[in-house]
Amino acid sequence: MKVIYFQDPEGNFGDELNRWLWPRLFDGAVTGFGHHGIETLEENGKESLLFYGIGTILDDRIPVEPKKIIFGSGFGYGAPLFNLNNCDIRFVRGPKTAEAIGVPIDKALTDPAILLRHFFPVVANENKVHDVSFMPHHSTTKGDFWEDACKDSGINYISPMGFDVEAVVQQISSSRLVIAEAMHAAIVADAFRVPWIPVTSVPETNPFKWQDWCESLDLRYQPHTITPIYRNVTGNPAKDLINKVKALLRRHELRAISKKRGATMLSDTRVLDARRMKMDELVEGLRDHLRIDSAKPPC
Repeated sequence: MKVIYFQDPEGNFGDELNRWLWPRLFDGAVTGFGHHGIETLEENGKESLLFYGIGTILDDRIPVEPKKIIFGSGFGYGAPLFNLNNCDIRFVRGPKTAEAIGVPIDKALTDPAILLRHFFPVVANENKVHDVSFMPHHSTTKGDFWEDACKDSGINYISPMGFDVEAVVQQISSSRLVIAEAMHAAIVADAFRVPWIPVTSVPETNPFKWQDWCESLDLRYQPHTITPIYRNVTGNPAKDLINKVKALLRRHELRAISKKRGATMLSDTRVLDARRMKMDELVEGLRDHLRIDSAKPPC
């Protein structure tokens, strides 16, 4: 089967989890990877079996004809997946996705990134490396504004860009608090029992997908707003000057948020464990369906 996900040319942590995770869980069944986009719709339509896992990708860019396995994806952009023919929907990210594409609410489980717990240990508090870490949304990483703000605030900056999934997971799990503009920073933090605080500075943060995931774990999405930075693609000197002032505001905002330990979020362990157990059953069921040796992954 070919794993389809949104592929950013510079890499994006949440999306790149697909390339790291699924070959380890479904060894031998993954034959390749494809890009989710309108430009690859025809190409993907020629495949015999497509797999949709991590990502906000249950939309009208999914081809109708091939057989498709839906394993935890969410909706949140464009028009929702409308034709469920040839779709083997094992589960979706959350209740809002289930409603949007018209499947029973019992198909709403949570984001499959929690399966990383099979491969990485939970870091004990006394072994934490970072007091506070911050990961921005990938659309806001242009320039050094975030990185500089973190450095000046004594906060560990985690870039969402790149392809080193393991390094990012280890940074998140070894933090005492994660400030997350990137949703998968919060998802991974929650999976590894690291308290987190959601923030937003741009419309791309997409409250629908955050609410979808949060509701899957009986949480309420209430982000803190952080000053946005102008996207100065034309090199306007006035915008550069304004951005420098905004960068100073960001430093103060990050410092203030990092001290709001009473405002941190973390799902109930019993709720998370119940979702993990159900997801493990679905993994084993799909392994049986794909006729993969049922040996369990590590941890």
